[in-house]
Amino acid sequence: MEPNGHRRVRRKDVLENGDMGQSNTGDELDPWTAWAYKPRTISMLLIGACFLIMSNCLSTDIGDAMVLLELPEKSYGADCRIYLPENPTNRFKNVYETLFDEFVVAHIVGWWGKAILIRNQPLLWVLSIGFELMELTFRHMLPNFNECWWDSIILDILICNWFGIWAGMHTVRYFDGKTYKWVGLSRQPNIIGKVKRTLGQFTPAQWDKDEWHPLLGPWRFIQVLTLCIVFMTVELNTFFLKFCLWIPPRNPLIVYRKPAKKVGAFCWLSVAICIIELLICIKFGHGLYPKPMPYWLVTLWASTGAALVIFLIIWSWQLHQSLRRKRQ
Repeated sequence: MEPNGHRRVRRKDVLENGDMGQSNTGDELDPWTAWAYKPRTISMLLIGACFLIMSNCLSTDIGDAMVLLELPEKSYGADCRIYLPENPTNRFKNVYETLFDEFVVAHIVGWWGKAILIRNQPLLWVLSIGFELMELTFRHMLPNFNECWWDSIILDILICNWFGIWAGMHTVRYFDGKTYKWVGLSRQPNIIGKVKRTLGQFTPAQWDKDEWHPLLGPWRFIQVLTLCIVFMTVELNTFFLKFCLWIPPRNPLIVYRKPAKKVGAFCWLSVAICIIELLICIKFGHGLYPKPMPYWLVTLWASTGAALVIFLIIWSWQLHQSLRRKRQ
């Protein structure tokens, strides 16, 4: 017995699930490298990396780059016609090529993963529509963002994003309602139980419910909004890095640039990587975007920002007045 009356938990008393399901998060880290994931260490590494990127130590001369071949960027909005009467072989060629593009499956799988990670359907739809607005905002900089209206609204939002969010939320509901009672493989009574236990090894050891509540208060709203901005920044970094550094779309660096098991335990590391990627895009993007942002877009986002600030001020003032009346 411990001095506080609790029994010491032995290693053999923990339920068998391959990775010590109920143990501390710190036990999942290698003790020799656990120091690298602490906020103080990551902050120091982030400051050093930012200084290295923004100084003259890294040259922006394309001649010094390892990749000397500029890659062509595909524009999906070159011809937005749905029906092509002059093409007798395939009069719906534009729709066919867009629908069977190699990144459609990756689009669906990506939103399925986001749904499992975020576990909140309204917030997922905010991110879905928000990223389409980001594509509209930066379409003058990246040819990949130049999409047709039916590609952006119908194919992306209403088909790919919806199906990925729907499948992800069904997966979340399945694990949310599941009872987690792990029993070792050797203790299964029959072969069917052993097979189910083996397949269950690839499922989560436990499942936590995430409640965002963005309308709980102004400060909570700002926190959720900041999270959305970080998510969209990570998504945008993928396309800008590919364009600035001339990385092929199928390069593994595009997919595996953040190999983390959890967002919570690696939150500092994820934010640091996002900031470093953003600085790399700014550093190596000089001279690559000759077209300025349209004036109507500048006006739109400036008005949106001003309206958001006014909304938060009024909301905070109303909460302050209500609390003041309650105290009186």
